[in-house]
Amino acid sequence: MKLGKKVLIVIGVVLLVVAGAVFYVMTNLDSIVKAAIEQYGSEATKTAVRVSSVKIHLSAGSGEIGGLTVANPQGFSSPYIFRLGKISTKIDAHSITSSPIVIDELRISFPQVVYEMNKDLDSNISVLKKDIQAPSARSPKKVGKEKPGNKEIKIVIKKLVIDSGTIEAHAAAFKDRPQSVTLQHFEMTNVGGREGATPARIAEEILTTLVKEVGGAVVQAGLEKNVKSEVGRAVKRLLGQ
Repeated sequence: MKLGKKVLIVIGVVLLVVAGAVFYVMTNLDSIVKAAIEQYGSEATKTAVRVSSVKIHLSAGSGEIGGLTVANPQGFSSPYIFRLGKISTKIDAHSITSSPIVIDELRISFPQVVYEMNKDLDSNISVLKKDIQAPSARSPKKVGKEKPGNKEIKIVIKKLVIDSGTIEAHAAAFKDRPQSVTLQHFEMTNVGGREGATPARIAEEILTTLVKEVGGAVVQAGLEKNVKSEVGRAVKRLLGQ
């Protein structure tokens, strides 16, 4: 067999493999994105992150994520701390095959938060904040230069919008009806910076800001102070004071 024909056969096989890989990614994109969100979200929060559905429309440069929940840290009774209703995205389709991948806008609609304070007066928000800021066991170690083939995908979110939502606040120390607080609309820009950041770092950055906003809303409403003073009075009653 002539060398030219052998080269053509090799090229043909390579193209076939590439076409198969592209076809696989395109037909399984939703499940790939779902798995990535659950993996990197769970790594950032040190608790379970789950997604009900993902629909990515590359041709339209858009996508929808439904039913994203973040489980409560250990020691709290509610099954989740965050439940983010509908998440819609506008993607720069031309950036999909490059790095960083650019998301023009990410909008979270109808976020629901459960703020819970246990009998030790620790809130799930403060515990989650500590867990997010704690070093991850999967964090890369500085052991020389990164190998060319081991680079992680990087992402930039130009604009992140979190619409007004609700915070359900209650304490485990005494039986009382949960109080409702409004989580105000807020926005973030250029999440990931110019060069972009890994999915795990993006998740950490978003969740850190969200936790800060929730904590601020609870403090502003005076709920944390009220809970602690109520617990103090209950303890005094138990001691007969």
